Amino acid sequence: PKRDWSSDVCSSDLSPMSLAGVSVKRPIFMSCLVLLMILVGWLSMNRLPVDMFPNITFPIVVVNTPYPGAGPAEIETLVSKPIEEELSTLGGAKRISSINREGLSTVVAEFTLETDVKYAEQQVRDRVSATRRKLPTETKDSVIRRIDPADQPIAIVALKAELDEAKLFDLANEVVRPKFEQIREVGLVEVLGGRKREIQVQLSRAKLKAYEVPATLVAQRIAASGMNVPAGKVDETARETVFRTLGEFKSLQDIESTIVNFIGNDVAVRVKDLGTVVDGLEDARSVTRVNGRPALTLLIYRQSGANTVRLVDEVKKRLEQVNAELSGAPGAPALSLANDGSKPIRANLTDVKESILIGVVLTIMVVFFFLGNVRSTFITGMALPNSLIGAFVLMAAAGFSVNVMTLLALDRKS
Repeated sequence: PKRDWSSDVCSSDLSPMSLAGVSVKRPIFMSCLVLLMILVGWLSMNRLPVDMFPNITFPIVVVNTPYPGAGPAEIETLVSKPIEEELSTLGGAKRISSINREGLSTVVAEFTLETDVKYAEQQVRDRVSATRRKLPTETKDSVIRRIDPADQPIAIVALKAELDEAKLFDLANEVVRPKFEQIREVGLVEVLGGRKREIQVQLSRAKLKAYEVPATLVAQRIAASGMNVPAGKVDETARETVFRTLGEFKSLQDIESTIVNFIGNDVAVRVKDLGTVVDGLEDARSVTRVNGRPALTLLIYRQSGANTVRLVDEVKKRLEQVNAELSGAPGAPALSLANDGSKPIRANLTDVKESILIGVVLTIMVVFFFLGNVRSTFITGMALPNSLIGAFVLMAAAGFSVNVMTLLALDRKS
């Protein structure tokens, strides 16, 4: 007798334990499962962070040590060299280099790719702390950071107003910056440009020589006199009284009246006898112009893992709110978005999404031309979105972000 092999194949393919068998015998169950996969994938897609590239960390640690007033030669000898000698003994260190500028030492420690960058950063922090005793006492605390490509401002906000430089900086630093720091997932807001108010003591070289007073002594006296110092406490029967000396300067006259030295133990030499006290501005370190006009810029940085696109949208909303609050302020201050870091991300995402859409449409057309069956083409067309959107569930579980690399993978999948 002739055997029907097709019936055997069909019965084996549609067994209750196979996916095809479950799909045919339990269509409602499979439809609900597909809809659930699409729903969870859609929710995962909306909650994933959006960025240009994946989160990549290079094994590079940078140590910045300020030394105000020192030149590059002194920075290299007194600051950079001791730190380099201490870091050169670290395990996994590949290369140690330094950049010496006026008032700042930058030591760069590069490690091998096999080294855990978090462990390397902690080791660098410990070694720098141990080197602190070898550095000059005037050096400030070192700032230790890892190199992260994501440490770029996501938005730059420009502030313009018809105010003098000191008031403009105070407005940006004390009023505008806290408004943007309150936004969720904003890590840092840095003010760039402008000049802060600075009280300058301009000493006369001739008067210093005549009174035989060194400039360092004047600086020490002013620093020691301009502080509120606790003077102790007195215990009484029913209460305890705490005393403190009020030495904080309230005006320029207070600084001018500060005693620096004595002549013959009875004639006081004051600051005003050695020079003048001026309410001025600090030296300009950076200049910012927007459309040819002087302005201040606020660099807004995001927290690690934050959604760049959504965060920029929040910055734009807060910018409009701050402009409304400052509409009647003196000087007519106005904020504008000078740089939008989400624009290239949106453009790249749009391009990749268009490629995915075109790929899906072309796939459906090819399937229709080959099969010539509308029902089979419809099933194939429904399977493609399901597979693409369902992939976001695995991306969320793996901790991935929506970026160019992951979208290109989805494009290849389509």
